[in-house]
Amino acid sequence: MSHLISHHEIYDAALDDELFTLLPSMMAREIDIPSAVFIWLHPGDYREITAGTQAEANLDYNSFEGHDPWLAHGTPEKCGTGLFRLSDHVSAQEFEHSEMYNDFIVKNGVDRYWCLAMMQSTRDGLVATAFHKGKRGGDFTDPEMKTLGAHVQDLGRLHKIRRELHRASIQQVTASDNSLLDDAPILELDHEGRLVRMNGMAETLIEIHPLLVLNFQRVLRARGAAQPALRRAIGRATDAGKSAAGSLDLPQMRGADGRIIPRLRLNLLPRTDGGRRVLVIVTSEEETALRDLVDAPRDRIHLTPRERDVLHGMIRGRRRDQLAHDLDLAMPTIDMHSANLRRKLGARTIAEAVAIALRFGLL
Repeated sequence: MSHLISHHEIYDAALDDELFTLLPSMMAREIDIPSAVFIWLHPGDYREITAGTQAEANLDYNSFEGHDPWLAHGTPEKCGTGLFRLSDHVSAQEFEHSEMYNDFIVKNGVDRYWCLAMMQSTRDGLVATAFHKGKRGGDFTDPEMKTLGAHVQDLGRLHKIRRELHRASIQQVTASDNSLLDDAPILELDHEGRLVRMNGMAETLIEIHPLLVLNFQRVLRARGAAQPALRRAIGRATDAGKSAAGSLDLPQMRGADGRIIPRLRLNLLPRTDGGRRVLVIVTSEEETALRDLVDAPRDRIHLTPRERDVLHGMIRGRRRDQLAHDLDLAMPTIDMHSANLRRKLGARTIAEAVAIALRFGLL
């Protein structure tokens, strides 16, 4: 009987390049088929074949993208719909007349005819997973779809997290002595959210981030509405039966020491050793944003005289139309100053902007 891939093996591939490269082949062996491939579809026209069987022929895929009947179905609309047979969308006759079949499959002697596929989304674009059989193998059966379908959610979480780490140039999180590297804020928690260990960047982030706190029991908590989501994510990642990776997004905001903290993503990756534990790896949309944040001195907040006038009016409870009258400005100008205030103070709302301004003595 073929080895059935566990969810832990899938999540381990987020930080293990060799395992990630082997993962499509491992999945192909589950149902004894010759070929499987992951394709990361980047924004724009660039396509990267990242892992799979018969890799020497995969690069030819770029030549057919956009006009091939197979690849034409790799669209965002199919994200979240699970596995689908290509034969439900492309007839055998249409496929056999295609450039893909004649100039790629036949030319390279690649054993691909029937195709089972799924599309999944990440913040950096789409990921396509394709499974192939030879012509004599027959189309994919319902039991085969069920076996592979059990991995759909785990693969989606894997690709989301791996793309986040890929963007942040994070390939591993521990050194040879098993200590946490300092390439990004990284924490390890137990199933109750209690801190097991963290690196220096994580310690700095928790010190300055208004939403993140370690309570007196050293349990990681998120203030306000983010706490239930964080608690659920930790619970899923450390579930005794079937742990699941996850993520939590935090908005841009002003830090406790005045620095602007960019929008962050907390990537929760289940651990396969040391009991029910989870790695929390923090990333941002820009590769250097977190390093710049930790290394940067406290930002000075500079408000223009007009921004201060608007802020004073807001504290007095004046409406935007009243502020426009008081300051002899048009309402769109008041809105512009309000938007600038929120941006400079790292606030999502005017009320939050006022609270931050009071905290930092800007009035």
